[in-house]
Amino acid sequence: MHGYPFVDNVNVSVSNRTIPIRLSGSGVPLLLLHGYPLDSRLWDRLIPLLATDHLCIAPDLRGFGRSVEERMSFSIADLADDCCKLLDGLQIRRSVVVCGLSMGGYVAMQFAERHAARIASLILTNTRANADDASGASNRRSSASLALSQGVAKVVLPMSDKLFSVHTLTNQPKVVEVVRTMMLETRASTIAWAQLAMADREDFRVKMRSWQMPVVCIAGAEDTIAPTGVMAEMSASIPDSEMHIVPNSAHLTPLECPEEFAQIVRKATSTLR
Repeated sequence: MHGYPFVDNVNVSVSNRTIPIRLSGSGVPLLLLHGYPLDSRLWDRLIPLLATDHLCIAPDLRGFGRSVEERMSFSIADLADDCCKLLDGLQIRRSVVVCGLSMGGYVAMQFAERHAARIASLILTNTRANADDASGASNRRSSASLALSQGVAKVVLPMSDKLFSVHTLTNQPKVVEVVRTMMLETRASTIAWAQLAMADREDFRVKMRSWQMPVVCIAGAEDTIAPTGVMAEMSASIPDSEMHIVPNSAHLTPLECPEEFAQIVRKATSTLR
């Protein structure tokens, strides 16, 4: 790893809560939104590659990572509004690049709808624009109940191998270990609230047709959770969008292939510096 060091354990107070963030670098603000059931450590391999050109801001979303346990439910829109308040708390006035992975992509899309004036460009990676169908929403609610009744491992471990490409599983055991640790450290309540929030999320397939900001869509070639075809259809619906497929990655492209991911981001944001 190289580039700027992390400034760890930074906490930003917004409204009635405190948001822990990983903060590093300088330049164009880059808001990095992690997926489920992960936290800001997802970006640890990427941030040093981008911190020379970007002020990298990676929050732990409600209940995840170093955040306090949430006693009440939250929505994807709540998470998007938290991020807007976080930028205010950091006194960031200029428009930012928002990058969201999987559930973080859902948050990024809500941010684009609710706070479009704050966005210079949008990066959607390993995510999808459609809402869950009835079966998918039911499965999420069952997972929420299972986490609370039988523990986190029952929910997260069966999905763990789906997150990685064959190359990652074979050649990057430390990456796999870090991700599984993150998953198992996630609280059962957070698993439940996040699953319920995703079950009720909006469908953006029509709304994104009117987006005015430039969008970059990045897919993992072996991603079965947000397959390349699904992401290609999403990209084709957005007026100003470009699509990239990264080999040797599945659902965690910026962690599995950080150099390739950073190269795409640098090129896409070069005009903003």
